[in-house]
Amino acid sequence: MPETVSSATFAPHIQVGKGQPIRVMPVRGHLSLATITWAHLSRIVPDPRRAEDPKALPYLSAAEREQAEIRNEIQRMIQGTKKRENAKDYARYIADGLRGARGEAWATPPFALWVPDELEHSSADGPFGTDYIAYLPFDASGVLMDAETQHLAHIHLTESPAHYGITRDQVGSRLVCVEIYHGISLTAARQIFHDRNLLGVIPNKNVALNSDSNDAATSITFGLMDRVIVPSAVTGENVPLKTVVSTNKRQLKISDPEWLTLSTLRSFTITAIFGRSGFEKTSGAVGVEDLPVGYGKVDVESAVARVAEALFQWFADEFQNRAATVIAAPAVLAALGAVAHRCMPWSDEPRRSLNELELMLADVIWARRPVVWDGIAGKTTSTGALSLAGGVKDNGSKTATALEDTASQSFDRVRGRAAL
Repeated sequence: MPETVSSATFAPHIQVGKGQPIRVMPVRGHLSLATITWAHLSRIVPDPRRAEDPKALPYLSAAEREQAEIRNEIQRMIQGTKKRENAKDYARYIADGLRGARGEAWATPPFALWVPDELEHSSADGPFGTDYIAYLPFDASGVLMDAETQHLAHIHLTESPAHYGITRDQVGSRLVCVEIYHGISLTAARQIFHDRNLLGVIPNKNVALNSDSNDAATSITFGLMDRVIVPSAVTGENVPLKTVVSTNKRQLKISDPEWLTLSTLRSFTITAIFGRSGFEKTSGAVGVEDLPVGYGKVDVESAVARVAEALFQWFADEFQNRAATVIAAPAVLAALGAVAHRCMPWSDEPRRSLNELELMLADVIWARRPVVWDGIAGKTTSTGALSLAGGVKDNGSKTATALEDTASQSFDRVRGRAAL
């Protein structure tokens, strides 16, 4: 008989106390491939719908809330998008495959899992080369940068297995391929999401801007969200601006607690940098080479943050009451950025001090009154309400004129000095 080789020769010493061992294939420093059951994956990545449910968040643990917040910064929304319906179609496809209805002619792509902490790996010689094991912490949680719709499809299957003609065990025991990205930053994870989705189902503008950290305006905007401090409407304490900015919604509902969306804040950033010429730049990419001559990204971010914090502090009440004011409308905030441009060190003379800016804006009527803002920031509808549907390019310049051009009629009108 041929000599047999003891398996102990090839198996590394597994230290279970370090975490759950997973056999992996390292691809590069922070990327390994693994095959695990979907049930295992579901313990690492919870139901993404919970992250979008404000009623569920208070009942989550601190770790679960943190995971939900990070997930919402990276992924597309489910509610109100095609992703929700696509997941149901995907569930039927997977169920057909599990039942054998598709034979061998079906496949699903790997899950792209981001785990913030770097995973410890161990290795030992095996019969076909080196074998690797990664230790996944027992309390590990992660976010899917790709294949979240597939994940949601599996969740649908476990919730109603009989409806799809399968069993819950068939779903949980299904082996899936997972790309494990570990020990990389949130910015890098966003970029991977952006790159993985750009050539597939193209994300909407807001999601794309959210993810593309190579865009200078987006990078600076995220910097503002961390640096700028605003008063909380709930506690009155100072909190980072990011707590009141929605990073994954195209527009806010009246009931949403946030003040504004990421794309609106990015428009403010661009007009603060470029002034009125920035209105035409808000829908396009901004490279580092486009920034003011002699000013790097850090310098620009510091200057814009200084003015942005002042504006959000001065008008916090108006932003908190955005449903009854115009100040958080994309065109109006972009106009505020254009007006604030004169406070930037790279703007043309004469420049404007923060004190001068505050005095100029102090008596603006921000209330959403058609008689004040019709034809400037919006249009009066047939019902007599003010519609702010016009975009930055439509209404930004007219609003900026009303805010800072003392010779214009609209300047007096938005301050209640002209006949209303």
